[in-house]
Amino acid sequence: MFPAHRELLIAAPVLSAAEAKIKITILASTDARGERVGFLHGEYSIDDGKNWTGFCYEENAGSSATRSVSFKVGAAGSKALVRVRAAYRGGAAGDVDFNGEAIRWTDTWSKWQMPPAKITVTSIITP
Repeated sequence: MFPAHRELLIAAPVLSAAEAKIKITILASTDARGERVGFLHGEYSIDDGKNWTGFCYEENAGSSATRSVSFKVGAAGSKALVRVRAAYRGGAAGDVDFNGEAIRWTDTWSKWQMPPAKITVTSIITP
């Protein structure tokens, strides 16, 4: 028997020109028997994390889910952030994060900490 393989990935540019539109893609998947991506949440911020805009709030997405969003970034010197979290449910391990650890719903989940969350940063530069 092989251990379960779970993924939570964010594809985002490392750099972007000021005021440009960027595309972000997220992927969550599991190959654990009977397990599914129970929750997949994604948000982005164009002001260094002061405000967040949700773009993905999926439930029971199956064994794999891919979602994308495009948005315009801010001024040079700022940062665009993307945060994603996933909970894998229905398998023998119960509700787990991408490392297979039990979800702590009132702790790391609610605070967007890693795991179960991942965050990427896109630095905004002068074109």
